[in-house]
Amino acid sequence: MASWEHELREMFSLHDKDMSGFISKDDVICMLLGAEKDDKKDPVFKTNLKFLIQVIKEADKDGDSKITFDEFKEYINKVTS
Repeated sequence: MASWEHELREMFSLHDKDMSGFISKDDVICMLLGAEKDDKKDPVFKTNLKFLIQVIKEADKDGDSKITFDEFKEYINKVTS
């Protein structure tokens, strides 16, 4: 189980672009601003953006437009079970 927790933390860190400890709309903006023109056309890039936006919408329990690691973990466990 510790391995799964580690994988989730790595995934969370990948999406926490500004290293704030949250995944927020600002992280989506960071991804967009940091992306090359060709990246923006890449289906994988678009899928990652859609994933982040969906996670923020669905996992945000307190309505602050950002998710904590615990909210992220709960959401991922829910969608993968």
